[in-house]
Amino acid sequence: MKLLKSITFFVVYLGLTVSMASAEELTNNYQTCAVCHGEKAEGNEMLSAPALAGLEEWYTVRQLNNFKKGIRGDKSEDIFGLQMKGAVANLTDIQINSLAKELAALTPKIQTPEIQTPESQNTESQNPDTPANSTNAESGKKYYLSNCAACHGSKGRGNKQLNSPGLTIQSDRYLIHQLKNFSAGLRGSHPQDKYGKQMAMMAKTLPDEQAILDVVAYIKTL
Repeated sequence: MKLLKSITFFVVYLGLTVSMASAEELTNNYQTCAVCHGEKAEGNEMLSAPALAGLEEWYTVRQLNNFKKGIRGDKSEDIFGLQMKGAVANLTDIQINSLAKELAALTPKIQTPEIQTPESQNTESQNPDTPANSTNAESGKKYYLSNCAACHGSKGRGNKQLNSPGLTIQSDRYLIHQLKNFSAGLRGSHPQDKYGKQMAMMAKTLPDEQAILDVVAYIKTL
């Protein structure tokens, strides 16, 4: 509960720092979202808020509706999911569709990988927030091609026909967090989350945390 209060306070603080000039450039639909997801929908890793710019319209609509209906963000351990569930509770279908269309039209920000490779571990200066485990993208490639590519595509661009979103616009931290959520049953366990169940099943084929780090490292090379 203390953690939730701290995060909520931080979110409010961030909201107060959004400049009036920037707010005027956003539509009314997105202004509330910008507090966590950034003025340009680039995402915010500190709040585990994914990038939304360039996200497929159909995928955004589905996820917002899942949050609104309690299909996603239904676990008490999923703090960020619970926040999203509350944030979208009063959105109308028209607002959801309009917001999703607007976000899909934005240009995605290039996300710089943060998880360490053996090469980056040898550099003199490292980001203290970078996950400590080193990664092996070649090992991750094997997992990706056997477990992920069939739905998300060999280049990670997604496949609408299979209801699979693109992966390359997201930060490595967010991808790691979501794979762990799927694996732990914090996401994709609701009876009505058809596609989430599929992802949860695939995430559980990754044998350990190192495999998750490796597959995400490979995704960031695409």
